[in-house]
Amino acid sequence: MTERTVLAGMTLVDGTGGAARTDMAVVIDGAVIAEVGAADTVATHPSDTVYDLRGTTLLPGLIDCHVHLRSNAGTRPQDVQLWNMLTSTEEQTLHAAANAREALRSGFTTVRDTAGSLPEVAVKHVMDEHVLDGARVVASGLVGMTAGHGDMFCPATLDEKRMWPPADGVDECRKRVREYARMGVDLIKICTSGGTLSVGDKTGWRNYTDAEIDAIVDEAHALDLRVAAHAHTRAGITAALVAGVDTLEHGSDLDEDLVELMLGQGTFLCPTLSISEFMTEHGAERGLVAEQLEKAEALRERRLESVRRAHRAGVRIIAGSDSSNTMRFGNHARELELLHEQIGMTPAEVLVAATSAAAEALGLGARTGTVAPGMWADLLLVDGDPLADLSVLTDRRRLRAVFREGRAFDPNAAEAVRGALAARRRPSDPARPTTARASAPAVAI
Repeated sequence: MTERTVLAGMTLVDGTGGAARTDMAVVIDGAVIAEVGAADTVATHPSDTVYDLRGTTLLPGLIDCHVHLRSNAGTRPQDVQLWNMLTSTEEQTLHAAANAREALRSGFTTVRDTAGSLPEVAVKHVMDEHVLDGARVVASGLVGMTAGHGDMFCPATLDEKRMWPPADGVDECRKRVREYARMGVDLIKICTSGGTLSVGDKTGWRNYTDAEIDAIVDEAHALDLRVAAHAHTRAGITAALVAGVDTLEHGSDLDEDLVELMLGQGTFLCPTLSISEFMTEHGAERGLVAEQLEKAEALRERRLESVRRAHRAGVRIIAGSDSSNTMRFGNHARELELLHEQIGMTPAEVLVAATSAAAEALGLGARTGTVAPGMWADLLLVDGDPLADLSVLTDRRRLRAVFREGRAFDPNAAEAVRGALAARRRPSDPARPTTARASAPAVAI
């Protein structure tokens, strides 16, 4: 019989939106959850490692549905625009891996990259194979037009530094989707309006014709790839929804008719409030230019009212921070606070948006997002009650342990230190109890 880990005595928030349950136990066997039940009903084996976790809360590992992994992870500030152009793809890939690690240490066991290509697929593979430690990566391939939102992060004089080669016309768009499928991405990302951080375009610019959008979505779905659509304007949102995209990113101009369309199609909304808030509050000191700041300010209130309208109607909302070169990785849970404070979602609704709803939107609902037998052991252990106070999740000191597929990580310890201590443990060491009800360590699991 393999050694199992039993987490016992804590309050459980299982990700379904149901009430919290006290004095619970979760049995981890390898990478999966073997059993969930009241602590006094779960049988333990002599070989089990059992932890007494009274006073803590266990919930599913959180999911950030909108990040840009290929961003500066260094401690020295870099120009938002220049970093992409002055940093080699190889170096960017290493930064992407570091960002996935930072997300994991923040309590997020899965992230969906929403503007990727081969480097993000590479990071996905090394994380899945545990070559490096970090969040699970759901990797995208960005299909964008010449002079589209994605293309306008690179000046015309530096075409060779484009992060994503553009695709124009129905045939090119179909081919690009097929190339990404061959590359191994999990989804396709498109833009159907201009953006805020891109320079030289306007938010209201049309990105792609209806025929091109239809071709991209049709080809992606034919290859079992979901489609996420960046869209700020009513026209861009309409084009994306009519084509049948799976998730709408930002959604800054939803009206009642578009909300009804989303409800009828089951489209998820990923509002990305964090980046909007960050740009308006800290954009100038971060070095954003006047054009970017003006576009962000013009969209902020429209987006808030749009998301509130969608929430009131029952559109399924998922959490995504838009962590990127502009807003560093590590503050992912701020999005959860904003969904509560600015949109009016209850803490229970917010946690669903960052767990089970997010997992379903990403196509992972059968493996993660809830705490139940047979699911991956993606878990977050915290001091305090996030249903009463979501700020528990934004305070790194209150994160006790993060599990990804049963492997535990200390959010507050340097990797080298954690590894060195783990290597010196023996079954008889006090830090690694082998009998029931040991005191809860920071992360000796």
